[in-house]
Amino acid sequence: MDVNKIFNLFGSGSENKEIKEEKAVLIDFKDHPAYWLGMFKKLILNHKLFSKKITNFLEQIDPEMDTSEMKESGDYMAYERAWSYIQKFDISEESHKEAINLVIDENLPKTLDSAIEYFQKLELYERCAHIKKISDEIKKLF
Repeated sequence: MDVNKIFNLFGSGSENKEIKEEKAVLIDFKDHPAYWLGMFKKLILNHKLFSKKITNFLEQIDPEMDTSEMKESGDYMAYERAWSYIQKFDISEESHKEAINLVIDENLPKTLDSAIEYFQKLELYERCAHIKKISDEIKKLF
């Protein structure tokens, strides 16, 4: 085994920096519609799982404990944060429709329906309408 051959695979570092900079392509995934949908789904699913686990844990400690306020505040934080992502999603743009295929699974329609239900309780119907448009398009594909 020749150690020099192995290290030469990585380059000597003396290459032209301009060529390296041209080859580098930076993509900020936080500005991509697939990221927004994925984060929306992830936040709601993780919140539901965490909420269930913490409620069960607290009920084991004290069965008479009232966890409704904790659940309510947790729901508020999770759905508001999820909204911050989904509100950027514009179903009328073709690139956003294409992003659905990168994120779609059986949980996405469920999380959208859950968000609609949550925002209906708060009478935030503009949010419901926005999410419903996305949900309808996803149900066509799924």
